[in-house]
Amino acid sequence: MDGDPQAGNIIFQLAVLVVLTLINAFFSGSEMAVVSVNKIKIHNLAENGNKKAKMIESLTDDSTKFLSTIQVAITLAGFASSAFAANSISQVLASKLTELGVPYSLSISNVVITIILAYFNLVFGELVPKRIALQFSEAFSLFCVSPIWTLSRILSPFIKLLSVSTNGFLKLIGLHHDRLEQDVSEEEIKSMLETGTETGVFNDIEKEMITSIFSFDDKKVREVMVNRQDMVAVDINEPVNDYIDEILESHHNRIPVYEDNIDNIVGILCMKDYVIAAKGAGSFYKVDIRKLLKKPFIASEMQKTDAVFKEMQESGEKLAIIVDEYGGVSGMLTMEDLVEEIVGDIRDEYEEEETDIKKLSDDVYEILGGTTLSDINEELHMHIESECDTLSGYMIELLDYFPKNENLPIKVSDKEASYEILEMDDRVISRVKLEKKTSESDGEKGEES
Repeated sequence: MDGDPQAGNIIFQLAVLVVLTLINAFFSGSEMAVVSVNKIKIHNLAENGNKKAKMIESLTDDSTKFLSTIQVAITLAGFASSAFAANSISQVLASKLTELGVPYSLSISNVVITIILAYFNLVFGELVPKRIALQFSEAFSLFCVSPIWTLSRILSPFIKLLSVSTNGFLKLIGLHHDRLEQDVSEEEIKSMLETGTETGVFNDIEKEMITSIFSFDDKKVREVMVNRQDMVAVDINEPVNDYIDEILESHHNRIPVYEDNIDNIVGILCMKDYVIAAKGAGSFYKVDIRKLLKKPFIASEMQKTDAVFKEMQESGEKLAIIVDEYGGVSGMLTMEDLVEEIVGDIRDEYEEEETDIKKLSDDVYEILGGTTLSDINEELHMHIESECDTLSGYMIELLDYFPKNENLPIKVSDKEASYEILEMDDRVISRVKLEKKTSESDGEKGEES
C-alpha cells in the first residue's frame, strides 16, 4: 500500500524549515558568542598559535564586517523560511480550510503560518542559541568562527558595500564608528561591574576602587590637593628652634621650605636626610637645611590628576607644589593623596581620624571649611554651584566679605541650606554648621516673605 504523498511532502517541507531555523540559530549564537567572548583569553590563545583564535581577533578588529556577515546570513535564512512557508505549508493549510468552507482561507493560512513560524524562529532561532552562546562563549566562538570566516570571504564585495554605507551614514550624522565602539566598551565594563556586584563576583570595596579609577582622570589637582592654609612649611630664614617642634610633631616625611613668603618655595626638606644630618652634627639645631633641600616639583592646580600622577611616577617624586594660574602657591599634593583617590583613605598611627562631614542630627551637619563642594554635593545630595572649590570659599562668596573671629557665629543661607560659621583659622573658615532646608520649611519661609 503506497504512503500518502501529501503527508510525505509536508514532512519534507517541515524538515527544510527546521534546517533554515538551525542556520538562523547558528548565526545568532555566533554573533552573541564572538561579541561576549573574553578577549584576553582569545588573545592568549592566538599568541600560542591557535588559528581559530586569530580568526576571532581578525573578525572583532573589523566589527562592521563581522556584523554585516552575520546579518546577511540571518536575513537570508529568515527570508528563505518565510518564502518557503508561504509557498508550501500555507497552501496546504489553505486547501484544508477551503474544504471546511472557511472564507479567506489563503489569507488566514498565511497569517497563522507566519505567527507560528515567527514563534519558532524567535525561540529556537534567536533566544535559545544566544543563551547557550553566552554560557559557552569561548567554545561556541571557536566552533563557529571557521564557517563565518569563509562566508565573509565569499560575501566580501557585498559586505564591503554594507560597511561603506554604514560608516558613511555614521559620519554623516556625526558619529564616528571607532569612537562609538570605545565609548560602548567603557559602558560595558561599568555594566558588567554592576552585574558582578549584584551576583557577588565583586564586593563593595572592589566596585568602589574600579569606579574610582574611571573618575580619576576626570578630576583636577585642585580638587584633591592639600590647601595652602593646611600646609606645614618652614621659612628658611627662621632659626631652627622656631620650627623644629612643629615639623617633628607633624610626622610628615617631606616639608616644603620657603624664603620670606610661602609663594617662594625654594626646596623640599626630606626628614630622613635631616635626621641623618642631625645625628652626624650631634644636634638638630646645628644642621644647615639649605644643604639638604631638593628641587621642588611644580604642578598646576588645573592639571588632571592622572597626568600629574604619571609625571610624579616617572620622575620618582613623592610631593608636588601646586601653583595657580598666577604662579602663587595654592597647595601641595603627595603621591599618597593621589593613591587615596583610588583606594580610599590611608591612615597611619600618627593621623587623627577627622571626619570632613559629621552628622549632628537629621539634615544638620558639621563640616570642615576645607571640604570640597563636590564632596558635599555628593554626600548630602545637594546642588551647590560656585566658582569656589571649598566650603570656606563658598561661605565668603555668600557673605561678600571676610568675617572676623570676634563676629562669630555668623549665619548665611542659600536656596538649599542654612549655614552657621562657627570657627576661623586666620582668614580661612575652618568649621561650619549646615542645616538642609526641607520643602516644608521652604514653603513657610516663602509665606513669611
